[in-house]
This record gives sequence, C-alpha cells and structure tokens, in this order.
Amino acid sequence: MSHGDSVGISGMGYYIPDGILTSHEMAHRSGIPEPVFLEKIGIERKHIAGPDLHPADMGVRAANNAIDDAGIDPGELDILVYCGLGYYDYRFWSPAAKIQDKIGAKKAYSFEIRNGCNGGNLGLHTCKELLLGDPEKEYALVVCSEKLSMNINYKNPGSLSGFSFADGAAAAVLEKNNGCNRLLAYASVTDGSLVDHVKIPHGGTRSPPTKNPHDEKDYCLCVDDPEGLDQIFSHIYLKNYLYIINEALRKSGYSSGDIDYLFMNQVKKSLTRNIMAGLGLDLSRTMITMKEYGHMGSVDTLFSLARAREEMWVRPGNLVVLAGSAIGFTWAATVLKF
Repeated sequence: MSHGDSVGISGMGYYIPDGILTSHEMAHRSGIPEPVFLEKIGIERKHIAGPDLHPADMGVRAANNAIDDAGIDPGELDILVYCGLGYYDYRFWSPAAKIQDKIGAKKAYSFEIRNGCNGGNLGLHTCKELLLGDPEKEYALVVCSEKLSMNINYKNPGSLSGFSFADGAAAAVLEKNNGCNRLLAYASVTDGSLVDHVKIPHGGTRSPPTKNPHDEKDYCLCVDDPEGLDQIFSHIYLKNYLYIINEALRKSGYSSGDIDYLFMNQVKKSLTRNIMAGLGLDLSRTMITMKEYGHMGSVDTLFSLARAREEMWVRPGNLVVLAGSAIGFTWAATVLKF
C-alpha cells in the first residue's frame, strides 16, 4: 500500500475520572464474595465519574489530548465521530456536536456511531473510508466516551457480568497519507440471536420514560437468564472473536503469527486467556486494564492502544490488532501497521 491511499493514527489521548470504586465495595453492595471480583472477573477497582461529569465532558478532554498529541489545530479536523455504548448527556441530543463546539473543530462534520463496545473499531473504519473517499478531507477524530457505571444495580446478581462497567474516554486523530500507524484492514460479524438477553428494560418505546418502571432494576442493565446465556454464548463467543481477527489479518496479508500486540475490550480472565491461546499468543502480547480500570465499553481498545504508545510498547514495524465484542452481539477487528 502506498502512503497516498493510506490513513494512519497521528495522535491519541484519553481521560480517566478520579473517582474509584473497589472490588471490596462492590462485594459489600452486592453480597457477592470479593474473590469473585478478584479471581473470576479480574478487577480490583474501577474509575467512576462524579454526578457533574458527563460523557461529552470526558470526550472533550480526551479529544483535546489527542489533538495535542497529533500536533494539529482543531480547526483542521474535517470529521468528528462520537462512539458510545451508554447514555448520552441528554436524549434527542448530539454529543458529537457538543464536542465539536467545545474543542473548536469548526469545519468538522460531526455524528454518532452506536455499535456497543465495537464503536471505536467501527469509528476508525468509517473515518478511514470517509477520508479516502473525499480528496478535500485530511483529518478525522474518533472519540469514545462512556459513563457506564450509572447503568449497574449491584443488588441484582444476574447482572454480574456488568459489574465491571466503568467510566472514561479515549480519542484518536486520523490523518490521510500518514505512513505511520496505518489502518490496514477491518472485519466484523453479527449474531443477533441473543440480542434480547441483554438490555436496559426501561426508557425505550416499549417502556417509555413516561411510564413508571416496575422496579429499580428496570433502569439498569438486565441480563435475562444469565446461566442459559452463558451456555449458549460459550459456543459462539470465542469462535466469532477468533474469526474476525483472522479475517482482518487475511485481508491485510498477515496471519496470527505476525501479531506483535492484540488490544481487546476488557472481559473476564478466562475469556482473555482463551482468546490469546486461540491465536497462539502469550499474555505479554496484550494489555490487561481490567484490574485497575474495569470495562469502559467502546473506550477499552483505544485506551489500551494509547497507553501502549505512551509506554513505548509498540514500535515502528509492529503489527497491532484492535478487537472487540459488543452487545447485539457483534465482533470486530482492525489491523494496524506501525
């Protein structure tokens, strides 16, 4: 691939709020023994945004950090996409437009993508295609921001899989004709057969906000038949995760043996081990942030990549894969060449 038809990441940034909720506190709230959090999920603490800190606020801070890292003026941005799994600051509202205004990206066309924890991956791919499809566009900004902690009721043990939900933001500046950190290929797959098993019951058209919910749990993440879901999910989760990674690698002309680093959405310990083993990779080839930061939805993969760049894990010539699974359920992967 020549640099003339490429798009690369020229800057990254993130923002993590100061508030902390520990595994000990989650155990106390839920009545679930702390070893479940420490050993099964692999979380000791997570960061929580205060009541006056919202997704767009965190997105602005991550965006400014990414723009500074890229060394550009926000007025140079042509596209701004906001990717978030959870609630926006308001209903019928655009966090992308809010961030565009706050950072001074006056010419950037701004919009939202909702694809669960795969939002960041899809955001990168969408912006790449938009940049390559318009000769007048040069820069794009992908912002992932989540305030997922507010969606959890710790008194509902059925939603244990969401107890790791945490808050934060990450962002990436994409530049056309940038020969570094190039986006090579993208692959994705959806299996909607389990879509109704995981949801927040209240607030949509089936149970609109004007109705009084039957229970406090209706406002929070609900997992229907968690044990049954685990049994069904175990058959498709790993298969689809490995499929999309290998498919993205195939499209880019590489194989799993060429991977230097794989950065994923944060899942429980056993799933992480199985994914890495399925690709023949040692755990040293990934960054596990679950222990201190929890699961930040769409933020996870870009946050891990930003941290890896910051700590100089990734070096020129490295092959990096970003991969994730998301509510719906979907799986997606992006291959980058540094």
